[in-house]
Amino acid sequence: MSCLVLDNLFVRSIYSIDCKRYIFMKRFLPSGLIVIAISLAVNTSVAAKGKSEVITKPVAQATNSTSIEYITPFELVGNAYQGQYRKQSIPGFGSFIYDVKTGKVTAKDLVEAAIVAKVLPSQAIADRNYLSNVDWQLRSLDR
Repeated sequence: MSCLVLDNLFVRSIYSIDCKRYIFMKRFLPSGLIVIAISLAVNTSVAAKGKSEVITKPVAQATNSTSIEYITPFELVGNAYQGQYRKQSIPGFGSFIYDVKTGKVTAKDLVEAAIVAKVLPSQAIADRNYLSNVDWQLRSLDR
């Protein structure tokens, strides 16, 4: 009988240790993870302060050797997706993606709409490199 009592006490003590461990983890684990996440964020932002990166817009050269700044093809497609060329009959959001997939809106249409909206200079319609980059951005909407 004494052996059975000792076994019972042993099982209860293990159970109470597991319960205490569970309560400890339940109480302190989330706050510990938050502290770790904050410390990682602080360390990475401090390390990133020393690095500087300059992002410039591509500049296209016109025939008279003056530089004309275009908005990037990514910005052009993004603006069209947001509906900024609705006045030029380019729909926004889901309708824009649908019209691009069905071929109702092409890169040339989008560049012409941006020219009418005075976002791009008129020389952009003749820039094959710019048109191909806009077309690539439009095709990337499918992915």
